[in-house]
Amino acid sequence: MSNALDPGPKQSDDKPLREQPAQSTLESLTRELARQRQCLSQAKEQSWRLEQEKKALELEVTQRRLAEELAHCQSEMLIQSLGILASESNLDKFLGHVLQVTVDQFGGVGGTLWFPDREAGTARLHLEYLDSRIIPASESRHPAVRHPPPMGGDPMSTFPGDRAETYVLSYEVSGMPEENRAYIMSLGVRALLTVPMVLGRETVGWICIRSTRVDTREMKSNIRVAEALAGQATLAIQMARLAEQARQAAVLEERNRIARDIHDTLAQGFTGVVVNLEASSRALKKQCIDIALEHIEHAQQLAQAGLEEARLSVRALRPEATADMSVGLAALVKRIEETGAVRGALNVVGTRRALAREAEVELLRIAQESVTNVLKHAHARQIRLTLGFADDAVVLSITDDGAGFDQKARHEGFGLIGMRERAERLGARLSINTQKGAGTTVRVLLPNPAAELPA
Repeated sequence: MSNALDPGPKQSDDKPLREQPAQSTLESLTRELARQRQCLSQAKEQSWRLEQEKKALELEVTQRRLAEELAHCQSEMLIQSLGILASESNLDKFLGHVLQVTVDQFGGVGGTLWFPDREAGTARLHLEYLDSRIIPASESRHPAVRHPPPMGGDPMSTFPGDRAETYVLSYEVSGMPEENRAYIMSLGVRALLTVPMVLGRETVGWICIRSTRVDTREMKSNIRVAEALAGQATLAIQMARLAEQARQAAVLEERNRIARDIHDTLAQGFTGVVVNLEASSRALKKQCIDIALEHIEHAQQLAQAGLEEARLSVRALRPEATADMSVGLAALVKRIEETGAVRGALNVVGTRRALAREAEVELLRIAQESVTNVLKHAHARQIRLTLGFADDAVVLSITDDGAGFDQKARHEGFGLIGMRERAERLGARLSINTQKGAGTTVRVLLPNPAAELPA
């Protein structure tokens, strides 16, 4: 009976059975805990990434907003500056405006504008913005007016070649004379921003902005604005250059025109004088005093007319346009007849039309030069002028029965060159048909004639 009631073996057999489920639960909890830790780690990593993306997005939004504000500011300043450039013919006033706007945009206390003097290797002060006034160099107290600073500097130059630079004046600045630094610091300036005005590969000048702040980070952040404004100044300088080149070209063209006018009028006048004097000499040898006096009188009239024409040309004045081109040609034929050596004739074909003043003058000069060449070289007996009016063109031709010439041969003087230049100025086509011993025909075709003359 004691064996039946003994609990020992049963307790020993039940203990492993209770430990097995507990160990399994512990392992399961451990695995779940590891999984939860992994999920938490992944969540933290994802949260960190989201936080970084959020910061990047906020930075991008901020940068875009700043870029939009900068672009808007630049657009406003550009529109304003271009409006001033379009209405202001004085380049210095426009450059002064750009200098003022640039300094004000940076909250500066003044600034300067410089141009290079490449021959001397120095920078020349042109304008100074001080106490809310634009001051020309002639009125500035800047030491650079008397002693222009060098453009170079080592290790850096206060006049950079291709990019903007900032300079802190607390220490010695390489390339800047000490008297210049002392003058600038006496104005309360502690830092400078110098922006080059670059045209292609050429630096045409510099805009220098003065600041009372030693920290240059804000200035550097707005360099793009300064470069945009410097670009406007560069544009104005280039436009001024092109205007000066156009002016010089116009002056040269006008000088050539006056030279052609003097050559044409004086050459024809002196040729007529010589021909009449030769005729008077022949008449005197034949004791024909009346005829000689008549030729001398014609020579005197031609000389007086040539003198008047020369005065007009020297004063760059064009002769007044006649009521009809044929009137001027008729006067030319009359002069031919007065020489007594050559017969002249004028034939007008078609319905007369008024010509522009310049076209009338240039065509008349071409006719005069052609007639002068005939009188001087062709030994002709007759000159015929024909003025033809067609629907789409006006044609002027001068024909003689003289000796002709070789067009390929070299010819001295400016007669043929002047005639071709005059035709080109009008957009007309000039052609010369000549053979030795068979005379010469000069033909000028001017398209698009003016309106018909009123009855």
